[in-house]
Amino acid sequence: MFAPTTFPALPKMQMGAARQDDLKSGLWMPKHISPLLLRSAAGSGELLAPNKAAHSRGARSKLVAGGGVSSQADQGAILINRAVLINALRKEQIQAWFQPKVKVQSQQLVALEALARWCHPHWGLLSPDVFLPWFRAHGLDEALLMHMLGEVLSLQAYWRRQGRVIPVAVNVPTHLLDDAGLPDRLLACVQAKDGCAGDITLELLENSNTRTPCALFMGASRLVAMGFGLAQDDAGVAHSSLERLASAPFSELKLDRQFVHGMAHSPEQAEQVQHWIGAAKQRGLRVTAEGVQERADLECLQQMDCDYAQGYLFAKPTPAFAMDMWMRQRAFL
Repeated sequence: MFAPTTFPALPKMQMGAARQDDLKSGLWMPKHISPLLLRSAAGSGELLAPNKAAHSRGARSKLVAGGGVSSQADQGAILINRAVLINALRKEQIQAWFQPKVKVQSQQLVALEALARWCHPHWGLLSPDVFLPWFRAHGLDEALLMHMLGEVLSLQAYWRRQGRVIPVAVNVPTHLLDDAGLPDRLLACVQAKDGCAGDITLELLENSNTRTPCALFMGASRLVAMGFGLAQDDAGVAHSSLERLASAPFSELKLDRQFVHGMAHSPEQAEQVQHWIGAAKQRGLRVTAEGVQERADLECLQQMDCDYAQGYLFAKPTPAFAMDMWMRQRAFL
């Protein structure tokens, strides 16, 4: 189960055979890319190609199809449409990688977070800031969520057979709670795998919101009633705010890495982190600090009575088999 997977190549897409509606709805991926240079432009379908890395924003090559279809094809671009994304899920090129969450005071493992990675046979490892906008643009957010949840449940079943219960957090785009049927489908997925909702924490992402506060409250309340843990991801960023904390029954708050990393050297950052921890504690929430890379930052969190921490200081996100090995080497399994 934990052996590295060899992925089959995506089928070559012939421009002459592509349907016109696919061309209009697709996004273009440059033929030669480096994952280290890819960046998703906020709210757009743009990427920074390697040969454009030194150029300004205005020089970025557009990936949204339309107007420049023939020129993109002539340059060897590959169309990223709905079929390509579904194919990536079906062939399990989209994988759950895992990062540990530890107690701030003792560094004892308490849980893992599942993070999506696209292990593409040609382009290499793609980070979520590259491909998540494509899934959202094509209405495949829930398909990705269910795929990730399925991988997590399979891994938890494996660990249960070893006599261990490992809680795992899964990211949920908040706007999906506009669909009142989502909680039922999530619970059905857990039950189909003989899992336990109590071992899953759903982290509501900060980059989207429900159409109404009522939809957030109703959806979140149903998830909690079903036994799921509920966390607000990336506090202080985008839609994440103190108002949102008050509008849903969260049990955990996650501090964004932009506030945590380097706060030992920045009184302003440290003050912001202390403010969020205090606000969360007043509401009875546990607090997890993300992006902990330096021991000095960890020591600050210890003084602030933060509960949990994640970051490169402890471990980078890794595939399931590597995380299993990491835990065994540290006697967590």
